[in-house]
Amino acid sequence: MESSRNWPSSALAGLPGAAAVCVGFSGGLDSAVLLDLLAKRATGRLSALHVHHGLSPNADRWAQFCARFCAARGVPLAVERVSVARDSGEGLEAAARAARYAAYARRPEPYVALAHHRDDQAETVLLQLLRGAGLKGVAAMPELRPLAGSNVTIYRPLLGTSRAAIRAYAEDAGLEWIEDESNASRQHDRNYLRGEVAPLLDARFPGWRDALARFARHANAARELLDDLAQADGAAAGETLAIPPALSSPRRANALRAFLALNALAMPSEARLAQMTRQLFGARADARVRIEHDGVALMRFRDRVHIERGPERALGWRIAWHGENEVDLGAGRGTVGFAPTRGAGIAAASLHSGDWCFMPRSGGEKIRIDAKRPTRTLKNLLQEHAVPAWQREKLPLLFRDTALVWVPGVGIAAEFACEEGAEGFSPCWTVAGKAALC
Repeated sequence: MESSRNWPSSALAGLPGAAAVCVGFSGGLDSAVLLDLLAKRATGRLSALHVHHGLSPNADRWAQFCARFCAARGVPLAVERVSVARDSGEGLEAAARAARYAAYARRPEPYVALAHHRDDQAETVLLQLLRGAGLKGVAAMPELRPLAGSNVTIYRPLLGTSRAAIRAYAEDAGLEWIEDESNASRQHDRNYLRGEVAPLLDARFPGWRDALARFARHANAARELLDDLAQADGAAAGETLAIPPALSSPRRANALRAFLALNALAMPSEARLAQMTRQLFGARADARVRIEHDGVALMRFRDRVHIERGPERALGWRIAWHGENEVDLGAGRGTVGFAPTRGAGIAAASLHSGDWCFMPRSGGEKIRIDAKRPTRTLKNLLQEHAVPAWQREKLPLLFRDTALVWVPGVGIAAEFACEEGAEGFSPCWTVAGKAALC
């Protein structure tokens, strides 16, 4: 794919014919090339989305450039302004990325095309290795990846193309693009790696980008093999994990890890996973082991591990929230809307980290509504707030990871509540024909 004359013909090879595609368009070199390329070759409906982070003094000018670029190619453009917390515990770069992907998740098109290329892939692998990531992390970015909690699939058609080839295409085509001044800053890890470390690697190991991109493919293949092995070792779809005899410790941990992932349960730390594996797999055949994890109980009985859930949660519904203004809970469970506020609701700064989702009660939940009062059981709070009995088991509880954040009709956990003057979001649950609970 290095020849700029050849890669336009295969840019959409990974998608079904006439698929509707939205390009994530920043206006930079890479996305300008991707949009120009797809505008020439797309057989289905093509659109573009520019996410306006508002972090740069040039942000409005960039949006105007994107509008002109798209208009010249007859591609409809949507500009979505997002709020990015500058004091996010995850860092500004991660907060901006979370806001972008939340915007992608709201798109009606089945595919959102992004302009990540081979050099981005190599940098991602190196960063993940330095952070101590496992196989899933170092497998880096796949060409196609479903975006959790949405109907959107992320598509990266340029992963096999170098930055140099992309620039050559842009120059041959006479394209214009914008330069983000933040790319010159060494504050962010990726910029530091690109500006300080990459030149040293280029001088000593000129093929390091190809090598790391190849390593990512190998890591992804190894991860798929481990998934297959886990299935052979009992980790099939469903809420029961068989325990074959005489498995090695690594295979036991791999099977349990896959079992948790298949059931959308949080992944424990390495030490915690090892402890859980020893307890569940190493117990006597007649022992009864119960481990509380992510709001459920993992129980061993004879040669199987079972997941024990509350009556509603046994139905298995779990709806992810990525910051959308409205979440459809499906199956007659209504919707939850989030109204922007200031000094009230859930603190916007807390939204940029963790895994947010809605789930029903499973029993035993606790929450501290008032910072000056102790933690209470949800059961007692529902009784005090006179929440009707018919609603209690149907309430969509909002969690961040394993922490209960919001209960309709009861309130928001004190540690997630918005401070005076700060940006927030007030949630409200609505079911057709019933009074709303906020």
